[in-house]
Amino acid sequence: MYKLIFVDDEDIVRDGISSRIPWGDNGFDLVGTFDNGLAALEYIENHEIDVVLSDISMPLMDGLTLSGKIADTQPRIQVLLLTGFEEFQYAREAVHHRVKEFLLKPITAVELKEVLERTREELDRLRSAEEEQEHLQELLERSLPLLRERFFYSLASGRLSVKDINRRSGFFGWRDKEGCYQIVIASLPDNWEEITRLTLTEETRGLISEYDVVFSNRNEALVMLLQGDNGENLDRKSWEISGRLFSTALSLSDSPVTIGIGETVEKLEDVNRSYLGAGNAIDHARVLGFTMIQSINEVRKKNRVSQEAFISRARYLVKALREGVRHTAQQALDDIFRMFEESYLTSTDVVGYLARLQYHLSDYIDEMGLGENNDFENLSLTAEPRRFTRLADARRYFTDQINRIEENVRKRREHAVLSRIDKARSLINERFADKSFSLQNICTELFLSNSQFSALFKEGTGQTFVEYLTEIRINEAKRLLKSTDMKSYEIADSVGYQDPRYFSSLFKKITGFTTTEYRKELEN
Repeated sequence: MYKLIFVDDEDIVRDGISSRIPWGDNGFDLVGTFDNGLAALEYIENHEIDVVLSDISMPLMDGLTLSGKIADTQPRIQVLLLTGFEEFQYAREAVHHRVKEFLLKPITAVELKEVLERTREELDRLRSAEEEQEHLQELLERSLPLLRERFFYSLASGRLSVKDINRRSGFFGWRDKEGCYQIVIASLPDNWEEITRLTLTEETRGLISEYDVVFSNRNEALVMLLQGDNGENLDRKSWEISGRLFSTALSLSDSPVTIGIGETVEKLEDVNRSYLGAGNAIDHARVLGFTMIQSINEVRKKNRVSQEAFISRARYLVKALREGVRHTAQQALDDIFRMFEESYLTSTDVVGYLARLQYHLSDYIDEMGLGENNDFENLSLTAEPRRFTRLADARRYFTDQINRIEENVRKRREHAVLSRIDKARSLINERFADKSFSLQNICTELFLSNSQFSALFKEGTGQTFVEYLTEIRINEAKRLLKSTDMKSYEIADSVGYQDPRYFSSLFKKITGFTTTEYRKELEN
């Protein structure tokens, strides 16, 4: 229901319009009638009015003056003017006062009804527009924090042009000192509850100045855009705020934050460099497994990993595995990870180097046949290097793999040694009676050098080749002396000796008896 007042200095006109129009049913309440514009204006100043229906010609203040006052102070009020034919010339001036309708007297109830219907439709349209505007304003106010976050995140991400920055920054009430800028990022633990995150955010706002900003990025890390007069002072300010933020985080949770400080930049459009640097500082701290404050300026003082140094160390690791010297391979692996820890590495770098390290080890596994079906554990490096977020985790994994490889190679070599020793024993047992049988013969059979075979045979049996061959021959001679009537020279020939006297001497040295004495001893 809209509120309307009627202004006319003629009583009969006021009474007629007041009584002949169905007020209330037509969407309007007639809340007052006045005989001059001054009285009407005083009422308007103290009451909410939607429509003023007024005559033009009146004492004290005419309708045109009244409409002008209303246009200046309360332009939302709809003004409808009544006039006689001779006053129609005032219509042009009324237009300047934004009068909505100009009605010629005498006006009928039907004509006024039509005018009021049009006026109500216009008021309905305006009210709907106002409500829509209020709704949009409410949405904007609710969305403002999110829009602010998006703006500063886009700024830090380098996705805004200089024009966009200048056009939009003032919208969020942010003040640019036009000095130096620096980004500080606090990476919060995943296990933090939302209330803890909000508490730290509010505490952070209390640490910064009116020129600084706190917002979140897509990883839900806390990001600060700090300003200063010069780089040295700003860097000192960033470290001070970071230290206080780190201490506050420790008071809120046992899981501390990792803070990265980017470089200082002199142009707002270069803030992205500082943002990326702060992120890389955090990334490097995570690679090392630290929760700390890390400045990209300190990180960049470290050397990058040399490709040649890495390849050299990786090859040395494989060489150590191939040689089988215990603990040497582990020392080589420790040397690789020590180089990683002392260098400037991002998580992407780590993934790349770990993948290459895994390739070298996998290649050695294939070379040794450790991945094939055999009597030992089948080895294959299937872990995805990108799953390692810390060097310490990767070191444990590769240490375990090195131990598995060394154990399997050791078993393989022991099996190979035992197999060759068994074959050597078999050959000796088969050919001991052959007078031409020698160390060189058996080395040729086993594809080993004299020194390799002698070392393996001694390790596997505890005897030299000659000692083992002599033991076999003498034992066979004992058997023949016991079970046959063969002469000593015949037995010597049967067990592989060409010289019977050498055989007799050797038999006495080993048994303590001559062949004759040994046979008599057996008879007794």
